Amino acid sequence: MLEQSADSENMPDEDDMDDLSGLYWTPPGEMQREDVHKNLAEAIAGRQPDQVKLFSASAFEIPSAFPAGFFDVAIDIAAHEACGVYRAYRDGNDYATKPEWFSSKLKDTDEIFAEVYGRLMKSGFFDWYFHGGRPGEPVDQSAVANGV
Repeated sequence: MLEQSADSENMPDEDDMDDLSGLYWTPPGEMQREDVHKNLAEAIAGRQPDQVKLFSASAFEIPSAFPAGFFDVAIDIAAHEACGVYRAYRDGNDYATKPEWFSSKLKDTDEIFAEVYGRLMKSGFFDWYFHGGRPGEPVDQSAVANGV
């Protein structure tokens, strides 16, 4: 599996040098509030708008480099918390997982994206990928059972 370094380059994890599975993502870029998925918008509602930074990165499959979706992240600078969603467009619909807040203290943006990915991996959300397929159903906007 690949991990993001502090300077946004994909770096091989020494324990998984032969593992060519999972996802990698582009360097995160800032996004506007009007561009966030409703799941992320609901998560940041009530927080100080000037204290919440929003970022997005395109996700790609390893090793094919096939476009897989996006990771969108909100970072509350004042509360030292972050949350994020995996987002995909399917059949003209914009789907995303549910975000879950976690501590972002002492983490840079790339570490926060890795945390969101790691939480989704631990939840089993990407199990469809490891079985050599695509999700049978699009990512559900209420995918509480499947992920973050």
